[in-house]
Amino acid sequence: MRQTIYLFFIGIVAIAIYTSSSVRIELNSLILENAKALASGERSENIRCVSTGSVDCPINHSKVYAVFGGYRFG
Repeated sequence: MRQTIYLFFIGIVAIAIYTSSSVRIELNSLILENAKALASGERSENIRCVSTGSVDCPINHSKVYAVFGGYRFG
């Protein structure tokens, strides 16, 4: 009886280790996709910064009222 419980416990631990290692692989690919998306940026060629305010202008990093322009992803 004790040996059966021991083998059952070893099996549960082995399944838990196998499951957690496969989750890590999926998580790592998700992190890689997010890093690529962040690295590609959101730059547009037609950006205009208007007036003085509290928004950061992506052109010269000054504080402006509004930023106008189209964004492209990728």
